[in-house]
Amino acid sequence: MTYYIGFDIGGTSIKYGLVDEQGEVIEKGLFPSTPDDGEVLLKNMASQVATYQAKYPIEGIGISVPGIVRKDGYMVTAGSIKPFYKVNLKEKCEAAFHLPVVLENDANCAAIAEQWLGNAQGIENYIVVVLGTAVGCGIIINGKVYQGAHGAAGEIGWSMQSPLDYTHDLEDDSWNFTSGVILGLYNRYYQATGQKISDARLILDLVRQGDVLATKVMDQYYDDVAKGLLNLICVFDPEVLLLGGGISANQEFLDKLTDRIEKIKRHHRSINQLKNETIADIKPCLLRNDAGLIGAVYQAKKMK
Repeated sequence: MTYYIGFDIGGTSIKYGLVDEQGEVIEKGLFPSTPDDGEVLLKNMASQVATYQAKYPIEGIGISVPGIVRKDGYMVTAGSIKPFYKVNLKEKCEAAFHLPVVLENDANCAAIAEQWLGNAQGIENYIVVVLGTAVGCGIIINGKVYQGAHGAAGEIGWSMQSPLDYTHDLEDDSWNFTSGVILGLYNRYYQATGQKISDARLILDLVRQGDVLATKVMDQYYDDVAKGLLNLICVFDPEVLLLGGGISANQEFLDKLTDRIEKIKRHHRSINQLKNETIADIKPCLLRNDAGLIGAVYQAKKMK
């Protein structure tokens, strides 16, 4: 049996796992925080690689990472992971791990995983949106990841949803800061209450208890996420749009978001007329939090 190691590097934590060639996650774990020091991060990853190598024959390593990733592994951007900006992370990782390494944008990894083993099997045109620290998007056209002219396709988090206020940085009104979980939801709750929070379930609990501020924040969040998803559907006309990220595993969130999407459809004349013809369904990713690992490993598997 051939094995691969997958890393899913996020803005707040790093998931890792041992994955076989059929895509089954044999073992997995988590570094609970993402270091600000790039060398420390690589050292931690190398230590985990060595641990797996001591027990299994490892063929290669796939890494899911936020930001704009060129085909040669050069990181143009890396989301909130500042040490990885403007570096060839593939070269650094191969030097540290002594194994072949492939890098891919995190939302693209989720999209690839869903095509391999998830809810996009047999589908040629679909979109995966990942609600994480910010908002990621993987676009699949005719069965292939759409990279764009500079590898930057899918950076929907930069798109702006609010009226332009030139007195401040316009990125503060982007989709990252309205629909990202940490940059958006948690930050808005802090702005409304002065209280920091680190788990969306706590906000949902407060909503159930009738908390006025939590209800107002969550209501706006549903509007912003639903609006953004429907905008994507109108632009790309996918067969399905799949939603990923930790919050997408919460059934209460999905049910309330679905209700809000349906409300917007009813109140938009053209979308309402076409909702059963050209407006794609929005569903959760099947692979949930393992999608990044599995998609990264699939890219590594293709290197053979």
